[in-house]
Amino acid sequence: MSKFTHSERLAAAKAVEAGDSLADVGRQFGMSPQVVRRSFLLYQECGAAGFFTKNASYTVAQKMQVLEVIRSHSLSHEEAAVKFGIKGTATIREWERRYLENGMDGLTSKKKGRRPRVSKLKAPPTPYEQLLAENEYLRAENEYLKKLNALVAEREAREKHDEATE
Repeated sequence: MSKFTHSERLAAAKAVEAGDSLADVGRQFGMSPQVVRRSFLLYQECGAAGFFTKNASYTVAQKMQVLEVIRSHSLSHEEAAVKFGIKGTATIREWERRYLENGMDGLTSKKKGRRPRVSKLKAPPTPYEQLLAENEYLRAENEYLKKLNALVAEREAREKHDEATE
């Protein structure tokens, strides 16, 4: 499915309004007749401003109103989308499916995306664990100092050897 710019859809709607057939306009702009028809209906209902609507979030009341109008006036999803300025019919079909499955609860917005990462709180260490950690730290420090002393002693021995050979 290719997307068309707002200006392309508006030009197609104006061409249909001028008297061209849906099929001719579709061939001219590379659109299917259904896209041309929807663009024309949207233009008739909302004017040029209908093509520049942003993605919107709808309240439960608005969703329910759309579903009620569909039911009471026997509108198709496409007609309802045009009437209410909703971008796609799939949105309305999804609302209807969720309403039939879960009632009003199905129309509430679900948070999307990953859940925030919650770090697990560690229990404070016991005195025994503190002593073990301190003991481990002191052993590592002792090993470090032994290696440092060995390196210093080796360097001093090398310097003495170099002085003696000169």
